[in-house]
Amino acid sequence: MRQLIGVRWPGVFLRAIVLWAALGGRGAAVAQQPFVLRTGTEVALGGVGLTLFGFGEWRAHQLRDTPPPVLDLGRILAFDRVATRLWHPPAHQASNVLFGVALGASAVVAVLADGGVQPAVPLVILAQTGLLCAGLTNTVKELVRRPRPYLYNPDAPPVPYPGNEDLVSFWSGHTANTAALTFACANIVQRSDASPGMKTATWIGAATLPAAMGYLRVRAGKHFPTDVLTGYAVGALVGWAVPYFHRAAIKGGT
Repeated sequence: MRQLIGVRWPGVFLRAIVLWAALGGRGAAVAQQPFVLRTGTEVALGGVGLTLFGFGEWRAHQLRDTPPPVLDLGRILAFDRVATRLWHPPAHQASNVLFGVALGASAVVAVLADGGVQPAVPLVILAQTGLLCAGLTNTVKELVRRPRPYLYNPDAPPVPYPGNEDLVSFWSGHTANTAALTFACANIVQRSDASPGMKTATWIGAATLPAAMGYLRVRAGKHFPTDVLTGYAVGALVGWAVPYFHRAAIKGGT
């Protein structure tokens, strides 16, 4: 149940996508420009993502009965304390909807920028981006085990979310996964034949969607500001790196 709620469900959805990527992506022609699929790259990125995700799930299982830590508001950074006074379930629900919008929009825009000639290429890149980011996020969450801000808030219900969700605040998976997908999409569009206006619009969307996600996650009482800022940075980095490793070689150059 814990994987269907909050930050976990985007990761589950992305795992389903990567299974299609591993099976369907191999048929894409390696001559596709400006990005290509290479067996070594796909195996390496997919393997790292699955390993990280598996480790995170294994560690979560190992720690499921661990007693919660003693909460000490004095140890929370002053910058983060605003989140301990926030509780707004509709913002949590809106963040789930926003993630679905970001995922769908990124896939559609990336395929359109490719011209729809071989849609498997941008879709596999997005799938691997999502899997790698989700795997990295799950691993760090289970290593850090940071209590969520609503635990400090007397206005929040005693058990607002079932499962083992209370201690996976750092970093924000919703924000990281959204940034990874939108930035990967923007990188794909940037190297396409899309118009300058479309490229600019895509970059604006890539920057604003995860920012809006971060706001919703803090407003919901699910994350501290440092959780969403870190998630944004990590997701943007993954969203840049995965398309980079899929760039086609330029004739006569690198």
